[in-house]
Amino acid sequence: MKKILSANLQKARQLRDLTMEELANIIGCSKQAISHYENAIRFPDSQTLIALAEALHVDFESLIRPNAVQFSILDVNYRQGIELTHQEKTEIQRIASERLNNYVELEQIAKDIIKFENPISDLLVNNTSDAEKASKLLRKKWKLADLPIPNVTKMLEDKGIRILKIDFGPVYQHEGLSGWAENKTIPVIVINSKQKELARVRYTLFHELGHLLLSMNDDLTNAEIERICEVFAGTMILPTDVLIREFGKNRTNISIPELRRIKEYYGISILAIMVRARFSELISYETFIKWRDSKFFGEDFGQYLGKEEPQRFDQLLFKCLSENKIGIDKAVKLTSKTEEEFQNFYNELFKF
Repeated sequence: MKKILSANLQKARQLRDLTMEELANIIGCSKQAISHYENAIRFPDSQTLIALAEALHVDFESLIRPNAVQFSILDVNYRQGIELTHQEKTEIQRIASERLNNYVELEQIAKDIIKFENPISDLLVNNTSDAEKASKLLRKKWKLADLPIPNVTKMLEDKGIRILKIDFGPVYQHEGLSGWAENKTIPVIVINSKQKELARVRYTLFHELGHLLLSMNDDLTNAEIERICEVFAGTMILPTDVLIREFGKNRTNISIPELRRIKEYYGISILAIMVRARFSELISYETFIKWRDSKFFGEDFGQYLGKEEPQRFDQLLFKCLSENKIGIDKAVKLTSKTEEEFQNFYNELFKF
């Protein structure tokens, strides 16, 4: 019980961005007492335990319950409109929760937890025009200007969003989904490992970021929410001002070389570029339909040569291994691999 409390207390305190001394002052005890609880030297009495839970805004039981991190999928459909069955949703939440538990435990061991903050939480988004405004504001807050984003995954991980890449098996069709853990303090994006086309992975990441960050009215339909997230994703990857510079206005036709160049530079699919051009009224509906009905529709020329792979978990893992904070046995457990799989993974990374 001491060890369970130790892990959960430290995690809850760090997620609230409190020092031991600050927590001690809130509940009226010494910093040494908090240190003893977090290092499993002492166990608090019931009154102190209740005071700790209240100070950290968590349930009393979550401090003494093993594997307290639970991931909840947001109640929306993915953009293809495919709904999850109850069984699928339950299984995905179970798998993601297990992975997330290991992730958060590793952060605690490494003493490296990034507190997430939503810089556009005050902006209410009701339609696609609001979605574009939200994108512009977020780029400004994150100091992205109008530049291409070479690695969306790393950028989001650096902001405190946990990215999980999971193989859910051959039946599961969604490219990605998102949700929260720990009383909406840990944002999570899950990417289906079957998705290999990087431009679509990048779009999926920003689409799910929209679900996490955008404050929308409760009366919006799922279809409206999905459309808002699509516009948000497109404008995050390819801002309208950039699109205007690339294309100019009132185009009657757009060539494949133009589209390929933008795809390879900004990491966005050709279909998404054309949808952005239509949404921004750079091309007419008739021009879009003409392209859609052409022999080039469905063909995605060019290749984005960037990299989109979650890195932070592995970075923390090898940091802890090199500093002897964990051993191989613990690393195997945290990665959910067999000993042989982990050894092959380890050897591959250290090839020269």
